[in-house]
Amino acid sequence: MKNSTILIIAIITWLSGVTSIFPAQSAQLLIVQNAAEDLFNSGLAKSEAGDIEGAIADYTEAIRLNPNYAKAHNKRGIIHGRNLKDYPAAKADFDRAIEINPNYGDAYYNRARVREFLEDKDGAIADYQKAAELYQKDGNTNDYQDAIQHLKSLQK
Repeated sequence: MKNSTILIIAIITWLSGVTSIFPAQSAQLLIVQNAAEDLFNSGLAKSEAGDIEGAIADYTEAIRLNPNYAKAHNKRGIIHGRNLKDYPAAKADFDRAIEINPNYGDAYYNRARVREFLEDKDGAIADYQKAAELYQKDGNTNDYQDAIQHLKSLQK
């Protein structure tokens, strides 16, 4: 409890621009964020090299260090779904990424793909619609068109 209270105070202080109250905690927070980012990047490299277990381990450790790391949840979900065919675990990761960042188009798109495999057509349609909306809002034309194509194929 004490550490989480200090972390919350450090974040609030950092966001408000005051850094002299808890300089050690601010530095510790930065170190944790950097370590999580390093692990995320290592997970990406391992995934591309085909080291699926290593990638999962790195993403999991990044999430342990920063439980609100939406990108790490999303990437781990992709591996759970695409490589391991563990669709419930993939969906849980995408659910968490969306909970952290409700405007994360890729997480909606990836969850829609998993929902197709889980035969949740209505859920997949809703997620493709949300992904398309977010992609359009961000000016991401290619991903928007891809989401729309998937959406149309499900609505037939």
